[in-house]
Order: sequence, then structure tokens, then C-alpha cells
Amino acid sequence: MIAWIRRNWWWFAGAILAAYKLSLLRSQHIFAISNAHHDDGLFMKLATHVVRGEWFGPYDQLTLSKGPAYPLFIAVNFWAGLPLALTQQLLYVAGCVAVVWALKPVIQAGWARFLAFSFLVYNPLTYEGETMTRLLRQHLTVPLALLVIAGVIALCLRRDAGRPIRGFWALATGAALGVFQLTREEGIWIAPMLLLSGAALTAVTWREGKIKRIETGGLAVLILVASAVPGWWISAQNRAHYGWSGTVDFKAESFADAVGALSRVKIGPDWGYVQSNPEARAAIYPHSPAFDELRPHLESGPIADKWMETEKHPTDARFYMTGWFHWALRDAIAAAGHATNPQAFIDFSERLAAEVNAACDDGRLESVGPRSGFLPRWHEDYGVAMRAEWRRYLGEAMNLTRFETIVPGSTGSDDEIRPFVDLCYDNLSPAPRATYFHKPDQIELNRLKIDRLRSISNGLRGKFEVLFWVAFGLLVVRVVEATVRRTWSWSTWLAVAVLATALAELVISFLVHTMAFENLYPAAFAPAYPLLQIMTILVFADVAKAWIQPGFKLLWTRFKPLANQAA
Repeated sequence: MIAWIRRNWWWFAGAILAAYKLSLLRSQHIFAISNAHHDDGLFMKLATHVVRGEWFGPYDQLTLSKGPAYPLFIAVNFWAGLPLALTQQLLYVAGCVAVVWALKPVIQAGWARFLAFSFLVYNPLTYEGETMTRLLRQHLTVPLALLVIAGVIALCLRRDAGRPIRGFWALATGAALGVFQLTREEGIWIAPMLLLSGAALTAVTWREGKIKRIETGGLAVLILVASAVPGWWISAQNRAHYGWSGTVDFKAESFADAVGALSRVKIGPDWGYVQSNPEARAAIYPHSPAFDELRPHLESGPIADKWMETEKHPTDARFYMTGWFHWALRDAIAAAGHATNPQAFIDFSERLAAEVNAACDDGRLESVGPRSGFLPRWHEDYGVAMRAEWRRYLGEAMNLTRFETIVPGSTGSDDEIRPFVDLCYDNLSPAPRATYFHKPDQIELNRLKIDRLRSISNGLRGKFEVLFWVAFGLLVVRVVEATVRRTWSWSTWLAVAVLATALAELVISFLVHTMAFENLYPAAFAPAYPLLQIMTILVFADVAKAWIQPGFKLLWTRFKPLANQAA
């Protein structure tokens, strides 16, 4: 037992370090925004229905608009009776453990594993106060991404391990990937990790014979089946409760076609950041009876007042800004009585798309080519914004200059924040309009811990950015060296794959920032930041094995005879 503890001391040291961080994080209360009806408020509403045994409750235009994993996670945590913020942090720590465990073949020294684990656990975005204390899906997306990446790394580095071990990692990877897909709608950014590592495994096993190819293919099938199971289960539950077999109706092809068809029409002024102008809508109404049903709601009333753009253009322009129009369209469809169930919503969207596309195709409406989806037509303003913003955006993502540990006050009255109070089993930051104060003096008593978190973040953020850039430079050199010598190491290839995945997430967030609405806040970078940390760990492990260890051996070989002579 003593010998085992000596060999694995770093686990105990890492646990103590993680526990210290978690104790500091308990000083940060949940930032409840009750009127965030499409984010925090929606997740709490759906979780409340789940807890009551009602699945996601009565169907409306928002019920299946976002991935169901996070509301289910909140409900499961409530059933377990655990503080929600603590559970979310523990899940992140579990993801860090999985990554370090997966890296064992290339990081064997206990002290090196301890450093890698500490580096990941003290990710500043896990204790950022203004956005990451909200109840957002990042709290589930990030740990799941770490578990998926850990599984892929483990499968690549354990190609010669026993079948049960590889089978376990394949099942774990598939399960994490399946839940990840049910968390956010733009989870495509995880694809580079899967594609690049899959390509490398295929290339290697293809040369190792038929048995290896069959085993690798079997593992791929295992991952695919395991990743499909969560979606199958959600679809079955939605069919039982709503009569529709699917997971998120926002991603339904018919709705994407409807939004794309409406954005085809090229009538009226061509403004950047505008997905729907009044001239185009007025031209479409006579040619689409379905769209004409939405006229009363899109042109006046509470839906128009809520969603029409008032920042970039005059308030009387009656534009719908990119990023908001599809929500206005969903609200209008519901107000017109076509969102009583998912199938009715999808059938109406399909009819609308068909009518508008027909009018475009036969020349009744001036338009561009066929479109589907939510990406706006290209406008030169987007290019200007991208050229002007990319340095600032990348700098913010790397250095987190907007970082703050203080948690803002929650918003809402007692009734409005009630779901947060009931479901979280945790403290909320005080809401000025609410009489509910949980342990009101605790905020002041926690001031020391908040200040300690700020000190830690201020000390680490700049150093982390330096490490990222150093690792990137070393990775470029290693890639050039591997290409010239045609001797790629797994650490180099996996570092490239992880970096590509982080960049994919940042690119998607950047497109939102420059083509729709401001997306320059810490929570937007939360999925990419730990990936940059994993890339850094892989690069340093690779450089140590490729350069430092051989260098020490060479020096020892040359100086050992001199040392013996001197002795």
C-alpha cells in the first residue's frame, strides 16, 4: 500500500489542489437571469417540467429549440440533491482527470502528470464571474469535450493495449460524444479532432494487417453506436410526448429551408447585419400565403417590438438583425397557431419554404440562388468587420482581458427567480427586486476567497497566454521537422488535431461576432481555452521526448568518460 501511494502521490497532491480551488469557488454564487427566456430561464423552465415527471412540458416554439442535455443535467442534479455549481465544477475536474489519464503513455513521470493536471484544473474560465456563473450550456459542453478528446487520445496512444481497455475507451468516447451532440447546436467544431485522429489511426492500422484493421473498425462502430444511443432515447421520448421523432426542431431541415428561402429574396436596400428588411417582406407576402399569415406578428405588436433591430440602423427602419430573425420567425409561427406540436411547426415551415422558393425560382421574386440555413448572405461589411476585429478577438480569447471574478447581482422578482432557488440547491447572487437572500452576510464573508481567486487569475492569465504562443511556435517547428523527415509522432499529430478543434470553435464564435451580434465575452471562449491547454501539454511532452531527452543522453554519453577520468 505504501509503495502504491509513493508511485501515485501525484493523485493525492492533485486532489488537494483541486479541493482548494473548489473551496474558493464556493464563494461565487450563481448569477440568475430570470428574463433570459432563450437561455438560463429556458433551461430552468424545462428542468422544472422534467423534475415533475412531465418531460419538457407543454410544447411551444422554445421547447425543443435547444439541445436537451443541459436541462436534463439540471434535473438529474436536483434529484441527487447536490449544489449545482459544485456539480458543474466537479464534472470539469473529472474531464481533467480523464485527459491526464489518457496521456499516461506519453507523460509517465508523476511530477509531470501533476503539473499537467494542475494546469488544466486552474483554467481561469472555470472561475470567471460575470458569464461563467450563469447557468449556461458551457458547463456541460466543456467537460464533455474534454471527455471526448481524452477518449480519442487514449485510443490513439493505446493501440497495442488489450481489447477490454480499448473497448472501454471507445464506449466512453461514444457516450460522451452522444451527449455532447445534444448539448449545443453548433457542436460541429469537435469534428477536426475526430477526423484527424481517425485518419491517422486508419493510416497506421492499414499497414499493420487485417486483424488490426478489423479491430479498429470495430472500435469505430462501437463509438458510433454509443454516440447514437442518447439521441435515440431523446427522440423516443419526444415521440411519446409530442408525436415527433427528433431531438431539436431548430435543426429541422424544413425550418432551416424556411429561413434560407426568406433570405434569398433580394429586394430593398442591401444592408449588412440585416436578415429581413420591410421591402423584402412586403414583396414576399402576396406570393406566400403561409408567410402572409405571419404578417400581423412580424410587422407590429409585441413580437416585432421585441425582435426588430434598433442599434445599427434607425428605429423606424423595421429591420430584423441577423441572429434574431429566426427567433422572431419562430415566435410569429407560434402566434399564428402553427406550433401546437413539433410536426405542425415543421409542416408549416416546409410549406412556407416551398412557397417562397417557388416564387424565387419562377422569377416572381428577385432573388439569389437556393439557400438553406441561418448563415446570412455575404455582405462587404462582414469582411470589413473580420479584418478589423480578428486581432482583438484572438487577443481576448488568449488573454481574457475582460476577466472578472465578482459575480453580478441576479435579476428578477421572487416569483421570477423561484425556479433557480428551487432547483439549484445552491446560493444565488442577491437580486435587487427580490426579497430572497440566502445567507446575506456570506458574500462579505467570502470576500477573502473572491480576492484570492482574482489574485490567482491575474497571476496565471498572462503566463498561460505565453505558454500558448510558445507551444504554438514549437508545434510549427515540430510539424515542419516531421514533414521533412516523414516521422510523425502521435503527440505532434494529436496536438495538431486539438489545435484545429480549438480554432474551429473560435472561428464559429468569431463568425457570430462579426456577422450577427457581439460575441466577445469569456463564456464564448470557454470551450476553446482548455483545448489550447491540452495542445500545450501535448507539445511540451512531444518536445521533451523528441529533443530534450535525446539531448541529455548525448551530453551524458560525451561527459561520462570525462567524469570517470576525473574520479
